[in-house]
Amino acid sequence: MNYEEIQLKELLERIRQQLTRPFSNVQRKLLYFLNLSYLLFTPIFLISEKIATGSFVPAPILGFIYSFVWIANLVSAVYAYLSLKECDIFFFKRSLNFARLKSNEKIELTLRWTSVLSVMLMSVANMAGIGNPSTDAIITDFGLAHSLIVLSAMVLGRKAMVAWTGVVIGILTYVTFGQLGYSYQYNYLTPAESARYEKALEQNQAWALKRQAVLKASHLNPPLASRYFNTWFIFLGVAAATAYFFAGAALDVFKIIPQVTDDIKDAIEATKRAEEQRLLQQQESLSTELKALKAQVNPHFLYNTLNYFYIKSQDVDPELAESIIKLSEIMRYSMRDDFQTANLQDEINYMEQYISLHQMRYPMFIKFSVNGPVAQKVILPFLLIGLVENAFKYGNMTNPDHPFVINLNVYEDRIEYFTSNLKNKKKRFESNNIGLANMRQRLDLAYNRYQFDINQTDDVFSCHLIIYN
Repeated sequence: MNYEEIQLKELLERIRQQLTRPFSNVQRKLLYFLNLSYLLFTPIFLISEKIATGSFVPAPILGFIYSFVWIANLVSAVYAYLSLKECDIFFFKRSLNFARLKSNEKIELTLRWTSVLSVMLMSVANMAGIGNPSTDAIITDFGLAHSLIVLSAMVLGRKAMVAWTGVVIGILTYVTFGQLGYSYQYNYLTPAESARYEKALEQNQAWALKRQAVLKASHLNPPLASRYFNTWFIFLGVAAATAYFFAGAALDVFKIIPQVTDDIKDAIEATKRAEEQRLLQQQESLSTELKALKAQVNPHFLYNTLNYFYIKSQDVDPELAESIIKLSEIMRYSMRDDFQTANLQDEINYMEQYISLHQMRYPMFIKFSVNGPVAQKVILPFLLIGLVENAFKYGNMTNPDHPFVINLNVYEDRIEYFTSNLKNKKKRFESNNIGLANMRQRLDLAYNRYQFDINQTDDVFSCHLIIYN
């Protein structure tokens, strides 16, 4: 892999990260909301339990579970807050930058799973009726499990959501048929009180019969476990379907972005291969070759995709957006319909955009001067850019004492174009001079009078082109 391919790969990776960051931030904010909700409402719940029952938790194991979940959500909330703020903290006299730390997918994924799984653990304890003397978990305690279905789909993904839905339905089925019995009736009493009431009814005791009559007259007959089982089963099914298709759709869009960046890379590589083939053939005119290249690259897809990236990245990274629009303008010029002539000013603009895009990647020293009435001249398209591309491929532009020089002087009877650059001795490219040979061929086909001279030493490569009217 040569230097230009490495730079292209890095550019596409930066584009992918910039485009996926907004969705990652949405996931992070959703998890942050979960963390804060648990941290706030858990103490309120425990205090209310203490006031109502005299104990914070009905079973000791619940105390450990609530504590574990609270600590897990506290750590996740602190991490989410600092990463969203992109701030620094000092830890043992060392600065930790969360803008960089949050890009560590392993840390973020671990905290995400820890937060959600801890709440799921608490939900399992509730659904199983741990510490519930009335065994009425099926009435209300499946509500939290129900809400976690959509949350798990958005934060953990479809597979985690499907697995959690299976766990909840399994516990619902076990509690209904295993612990309670499908026809179990709720009297809103403790198990001992309920057994006493049922036994009194069998013995036709007056107080029990009177209570039964009051309940029936008021239409307060005890509900069956089957009613809650049927209701929860429908709720869980609807929530799972909604999470799978709609939340999954957002995740699918998130997954498509890397594929789109790969498509751009493939399109650029296809362009490069087609250009090399065009130069080797040298049998058809420039118009035919460029039209064939245009058909192979599918330019409308590439141009529209670049504009889509520009719109999406404006608010995320203005510098990235600027580089994308420059690349888009280069592609727009490349897709021109007229392959025989171009306004000299348009050719100059094309070179400036090309140079500016390269300068965004790393510092370069370039001296570009234009003089004369360029708007009144026409030129063969893509002619002058060839020498610029050659300099970027084989030249060294990092020396401020020897910049890459581009001089374009326009006179009434001629156009003079001069380039000079240091050779890059670190790059191991083997030039076959196909580009320069092709340039001479195009000059022969398009102009009756021209002068094209190449001069080079061990350190410097220069070209001087004069095109006469």
